[in-house]
Order: sequence, then structure tokens, then C-alpha cells
Amino acid sequence: MSTEASHANNTPIDRPPQVDESPRSIAPTPSLSSKGLLLALMLACLTPLASLSIYAIVAGRAHEHGLPVEVLIDRIPLPTADGNAQILEDVVVVTSLADHDIAKVTVNLNGQYFLYQDSPLVAGGTLVVRQAAFATKSNQRFVPGRYPIDSILVTGQLPSGARGVKEATF
Repeated sequence: MSTEASHANNTPIDRPPQVDESPRSIAPTPSLSSKGLLLALMLACLTPLASLSIYAIVAGRAHEHGLPVEVLIDRIPLPTADGNAQILEDVVVVTSLADHDIAKVTVNLNGQYFLYQDSPLVAGGTLVVRQAAFATKSNQRFVPGRYPIDSILVTGQLPSGARGVKEATF
């Protein structure tokens, strides 16, 4: 009788929601038309592309900033671990021709084997590195004589903050 009485007074009946019913939402839900979605996706794709293009035009290519160094491949005697004798080692020699220190020096053999120099290369200084010290990103060491060295890429930070690049091909 109470159910009929509530219908007669035009008041809503309070009943628990059924399991198969989704909850009612009273807030408006945001929606995006297909045109709006297409424009949003195009904007998301084109914005990074446009920013990188503008950056490349403004900053220029890294090869435009030459690094004043000389690169040689040599074989010189280096002291052994105990310091009593010397062994002939295959090395890469990087000599600074600049009148300033070169920070953040990296040397790259054949685009695959890398070496990062923590300390700056002093003005007029020489960096002598054993070829066996170079390693890939997965820490596989370069074995001198197994593969020929085709190119050496040396990068470093110039006083202006730009990255200077020197590429030597052999």
C-alpha cells in the first residue's frame, strides 16, 4: 500500500539500483567530435615536428661548429700495470689545437665504440687512449686488429656552449 500511496503523491520511489544498471550521472560528460579528434591528433603530431624544425634552423647542424683537434691512430709503447716494462699498444691520439680547454670530450670509433672523457682536454694538450678502452653501449670492448677503423668522431663543448665536432676518416 505504501508503494501505491507514493505513486499517488507523485513522489519518486526509493529503490536500490539493479545489478545490471549503470549508475546515473548528473554531470555533463565531455565529448569530442570526429573532426575535433582529428585536429587534436594532427596538432599532437605536428607540434613536436615544427619545434624540432625550428630548433634545427636556429641552432644549426653540429658539423657547422668545428672542434679544433687533430686525430691520429698510432702504435706507441705504454707502461704495463706493474710499471716495470712497456708494451706496444694501438692507440687513438687526440691533440687539442685550441687556446681554451675543451670540456665533455667524447670519442667514437666507427659509430659503434665510445669513450667519454671526464676531465677536460686542456689547451694544447694531448689525449692518448688505448683502442681496447673503447666499448659499445652494451659494454663489448673494441678489439684492435679485428675490425679496421674507418672513422673517428670527436665531440666536445666549445666556450660558446655549442657542441664542436671533428670527424676523421681513414
